[in-house]
Amino acid sequence: MPKFMLGNVRHQLDDKGRMRIPAKYREGIGANAYILPGRAGCLYIIPEEKLESVVASLGVDNLYSNTAANDLATDILGNGDYVEEDAQGRVRLSKELAKTAGIDKEVVFVGKVTYLEIWPAEVWDERFSVLNPDNLNRMLEKLKSLGV
Repeated sequence: MPKFMLGNVRHQLDDKGRMRIPAKYREGIGANAYILPGRAGCLYIIPEEKLESVVASLGVDNLYSNTAANDLATDILGNGDYVEEDAQGRVRLSKELAKTAGIDKEVVFVGKVTYLEIWPAEVWDERFSVLNPDNLNRMLEKLKSLGV
């Protein structure tokens, strides 16, 4: 199995808000994974080791600290959830997290090397899909400006 998680995979939520994590990503997220609110309207699925580094970077060890980082930790971790598969390998996406990301039915899992992003399919298609010629041209222009 590859070391890094790359690419994207579409998936449908079932009527109970359950989804299957694509097989190509299962090893990368490991046995214990977590789902958190992400940036710009996506959700993150992160392995346990990555959550440990997120918690360390937020500095939440001091229970009584009154810092912006502690408030951010409450926002993120208080809205997170465990990734728990049922006997059929499905993961339930809470209604709160689905609403936060605007996920209704179809999602796109995106490999980001050490974690996954989950996007509503329509947002992914509009903003990132290279099948949209405008997106491909925008990406190529960004690469040029970076000297790549």
